Amino acid sequence: MGMRGKRLLAGVPVLILVGFLGSVAEAQTTEPLQWSVKQAIGYALVHSPDVAVAHSRIAEKEEAKGQVFSNFLPDLSIDAGYQYLDNIPRIETDIRVDSPVPGAPPIALQDVREIGANDNWRARLRLDQLLFASGRVYYAHRAAGKQVEASRQEEETTKLGVARQTAQAYLSVLIAAAVSDVQREALSTAQAHLEQVQNRYDAGVVNRLELLRAQIEVSNVEPRVIEAEQGIETAFILLRRAAGLGREVEIELTDPLEAEVEPIDEEKELEHARDMRPEFKVLEYSQSATEDLALSERGGMLPMMQLTSTFGYEKPYFAINEWEQVFTVGVGIQVPLFDGLESYRGMRRARAAAETITLATVQTHANVRTEVRTAVLALREAAVRMKATADNKDRADEMLEIAEHSYGAGAATNVEVLDAQLAATTARMEHLKALYDYRNAQIHLTAATGDLTSIGR
Repeated sequence: MGMRGKRLLAGVPVLILVGFLGSVAEAQTTEPLQWSVKQAIGYALVHSPDVAVAHSRIAEKEEAKGQVFSNFLPDLSIDAGYQYLDNIPRIETDIRVDSPVPGAPPIALQDVREIGANDNWRARLRLDQLLFASGRVYYAHRAAGKQVEASRQEEETTKLGVARQTAQAYLSVLIAAAVSDVQREALSTAQAHLEQVQNRYDAGVVNRLELLRAQIEVSNVEPRVIEAEQGIETAFILLRRAAGLGREVEIELTDPLEAEVEPIDEEKELEHARDMRPEFKVLEYSQSATEDLALSERGGMLPMMQLTSTFGYEKPYFAINEWEQVFTVGVGIQVPLFDGLESYRGMRRARAAAETITLATVQTHANVRTEVRTAVLALREAAVRMKATADNKDRADEMLEIAEHSYGAGAATNVEVLDAQLAATTARMEHLKALYDYRNAQIHLTAATGDLTSIGR
């Protein structure tokens, strides 16, 4: 395991602790909850219903493993009962023997003996212990253990998904707030220009057409401000849902939207994905488990040996009409001859399932490589756009400032000012889009490599 994998394992308890502390703060204060993206992810990992469902599946698999293990243990039972027998078996004796006395008649021996009684009672303690099952129970138990480990890795996959969704929702709130600021600034600029045009119109310097154009521009921007504010509320709803947070809790996000462009090594990211993505462990454990299940099914076609012992009391016991102690012990061997090919088909099915998982593993590796490379390409493209749109935003801001000063001095027209305002707003929005795409590509890349602790950094 690389250093990055060790950081992942060491960071998960920290995230859970942060989530727990966040829940305590939620319960004990009415102040807005101060959240960084790491705190939001930590809270989500503790409170997300998706993680709870995945964790419950682990418990389910562990119980299934314990159920298989019970086959190694002895079965102990009590058997007690009463039976009324109407027609009791009888033994009739009719023997004639010549008398040793000359001339005496033969000696006749006639007798009728009942074997049993009308009232029959029994009480027995029975012990059955499996001695040998040709690997059927052993391999089934080993397969169940591997299925538990596969479920643990599935939980890690779920955590990755929850962390990615929470980070994206957090980013959506940040970008929605930034868009709202841009639209408010655009509205403020349009209103200031309208006031300037109104003053000049009142002084008779400009005509009504210029006034109408300025008024229309303000009216066009106002709905965008309302829409942007609505976008913030929608983004908060999605963040609460992703993190499992109640609606009544107010949130304040503390992380900035800005991001620094970082160098990306695609081959290193692919290596991290191969080492850290839990899906590969899920497939590895699942394939090994199905191979063990095939061996377990094969055991159903082989001999089985079992120890059986009973201890109890019976009344009557053959011809003795009293309570008698009875103890038996024996070993039996069962050799299956034909079970309708059930075990054979079960073995073939398990082997086919293992082969399917092998093919799925190849496909998963290809999908993960595609995810990483796509995220790297998106990251690089967004980084280029970030630089270009930042420069363009500065130029548009400078152009707007020049246009406003020129209009005040009478050296620019109203249309030029409105065009400059539109260009400045467009440049700011394009820069926000590039920034959002870069941050979102970072989230996708860290999730694609399986690095839970770096999501949303």
